[in-house]
Amino acid sequence: MIIIQNPKNGQVIDQTQSMYPTKMIAITETFTFYDNHCTMFGIVTRGKFEVSSQINEVSDIGQSYVAHSGNFMSMKTGVKCTPLAENSQMFAIIRYGFKGLETLGRTEDRGRLAYIDGCTDTLLVPPPRKGDPCLNYLHFPKNIKQTQHLHPSIRMGVVLRGEGVAWKQNEWQHDLTPGTMFCLPEGEVHSFKTEEESMDIIAYHPDSDFGPTDENHPMLNKTLINHGTN
Repeated sequence: MIIIQNPKNGQVIDQTQSMYPTKMIAITETFTFYDNHCTMFGIVTRGKFEVSSQINEVSDIGQSYVAHSGNFMSMKTGVKCTPLAENSQMFAIIRYGFKGLETLGRTEDRGRLAYIDGCTDTLLVPPPRKGDPCLNYLHFPKNIKQTQHLHPSIRMGVVLRGEGVAWKQNEWQHDLTPGTMFCLPEGEVHSFKTEEESMDIIAYHPDSDFGPTDENHPMLNKTLINHGTN
């Protein structure tokens, strides 16, 4: 497990050499990147930021949003993040070679989907097409001890609220507190546990095994041709 427990501005977990090139950056000051061949998945953990998308090196004119603590986002093309309050913090997860949809929303108190060992999950940013990246919200209630498990691709995460522990049996254990950033390499066995406090994590998946396709999506599936006629 790669972990940074109290990240400073600009600290990076770099997985650009993995199967799905991705980089995670801690942000507390103004941050800009102009790469037009990537998508930023973001989460604000403290304070608030002005987030502008679709900018370039010539002009900062683009669509702007005010994102508060608990807001998540997906922003395409060039992005500029500017703190609007003292002690603000956010994290940018940049997926290279992928152009996602632009969206911004707010996390809820618990997930809407069941996950292993009593945890819950919400798919915050779904894959636009089957196989694309996605962003998830994981809620761990008090006194959870997950079964050891692994994922076939990297996972990047940020602790949004609460506290807990990440561990691998007989090998390592790391405390998790708000603002901790981490990455699980491909196939690394791990699990999470909590005690007296619940914990919320934003988790990035660089790929997905489900999502709409040209042959299977709601608009097409609910389009009936010659319905009721011979």
